[in-house]
Amino acid sequence: MTKKGIESSISKQLFDALDRIEKLEKKLDEAYTKIDALEKDAIKKEKLHVKECKELESRCNKLEKIIIKKDNKIKKLEAEILRLKTKSKKDSSNSSKPSSTNGYKKVITNRRQKSDKPKGKPKGEKSTNLSKEKLQQLIDSGNVEYRIVEVNKNSKNKNKKYKSAKVIDIVITKIITEYRYFQKNDGTYDIPEYHNRAIQYGNNLKGISCLLNVNFNNSTDGVKAFIEDVTNNGITLAKSTILSWNNKLAENLYPEINNIEEKLNDAYYVNADDSTIKINGDSYYDLCVSNEKHTKLTISDKKDHKTWSDKTILDNYQGVIVKDGTDVYNGFGITLSQCASHILRYIKGVYDYVDHSGAKEMEKFIQKCIHERKIAIEKGIESYSQEEIEKIYAEFKDIFSKWKSEWMHSNPDNNGVYDDERRLLARFEDESELEQILYFLKDFNVPATNSRGEVDQRSLKIKQKIGKFRSTGGAYDYANVKSCILTYKKQGIDLLDALRRAFTKNPIIA
Repeated sequence: MTKKGIESSISKQLFDALDRIEKLEKKLDEAYTKIDALEKDAIKKEKLHVKECKELESRCNKLEKIIIKKDNKIKKLEAEILRLKTKSKKDSSNSSKPSSTNGYKKVITNRRQKSDKPKGKPKGEKSTNLSKEKLQQLIDSGNVEYRIVEVNKNSKNKNKKYKSAKVIDIVITKIITEYRYFQKNDGTYDIPEYHNRAIQYGNNLKGISCLLNVNFNNSTDGVKAFIEDVTNNGITLAKSTILSWNNKLAENLYPEINNIEEKLNDAYYVNADDSTIKINGDSYYDLCVSNEKHTKLTISDKKDHKTWSDKTILDNYQGVIVKDGTDVYNGFGITLSQCASHILRYIKGVYDYVDHSGAKEMEKFIQKCIHERKIAIEKGIESYSQEEIEKIYAEFKDIFSKWKSEWMHSNPDNNGVYDDERRLLARFEDESELEQILYFLKDFNVPATNSRGEVDQRSLKIKQKIGKFRSTGGAYDYANVKSCILTYKKQGIDLLDALRRAFTKNPIIA
């Protein structure tokens, strides 16, 4: 090929290459344009994504806070449900609730452990059945009619030995006694006030009716029906008559009421307690001050410190007051002693619902203290030595520390009695409260519990189940008569004889 032809061929190839390069550059420009568009779109989407992520993160944070708040609320509600469930299950055996709130639930209030001792009367102890000595005392009292029935006695065996069997019984009969008052020299009649009507009821009948109504808590309908049944409808009483007898009896017993208050005011110790009663549907209170010899029940519409001061003997009392855990008695007496039974009840209200071994150990400790104190008193020991007291307190502190540690490791979420347990522990931790709780260990002259005060009020609670008091006057009469009856019973005085005498305005002063 000629030189010219070669140059022409190379030129052609060069132009072709340039043409392709131009086309490639054009495609490259288009690619760069697309890349720029894609980059812009990616940046835009990234910004949008970032914005959406921030919004989602913000929403997540808000939701997380809501969830945490809801979780806390749920935990609080679960803890409250647990507390309420626990509270609803509590009864008179493990709280301060009265037995009337137990409903139909079977409640075991006896905390004694099952004994392995044989059943029956312990060897050496006296029988509670009627003994020969007790029967002879009844015969010697002069309040019984003593009859002798001689069986198969004849002239041959009248001087021989005989075997005796005594039968004690009660005879209910209708007696009508006619009193005939004749004129005196001056033409007047010496008729006592209690015979101011031509026909009236005798003091035996009045005494029995009041005993049935007040001491055995029968309704007036029940008393009326009993008297009618045992007299074959010979005596038919009006309910108003029974109530008027109660009122008259209460008036005539005022000398004994004053005596009871004086004796309680001079006593070394008294039990103080109160309970709620209903009078014609309204809430009132029975304030009880008592000891082993005397009882005074007072009806009041309040039970605060001022009421106890105004209506009972506590305002001037200078002895030891055995009480429950309330502070209404603070300032009365020379010192206060808290009821150990109440403390045991509150402790049981802890370990019944949360497994804290310290609470159970504290219960056993207090029960042991009560038992050992009783044994010491039976042995004639008048008090513990200072060394013995210090040893008891040291044992108490060890048990308390363990119990408190268990409580501190619990929380309301898993402890339905968390607050109740905290309050009880605080009472043990307070020095003045602890002195009251363990006072019975320092003074053997006071009872360890306030059960006497509770027992003396029990009839008023039973009365509520039979029928309400319809007036405050009726409730006051009941309280005064019951105070005297309880006092007479504590001192072994014949109740029927005491009430008969009261109806003649000659009450027994015990």
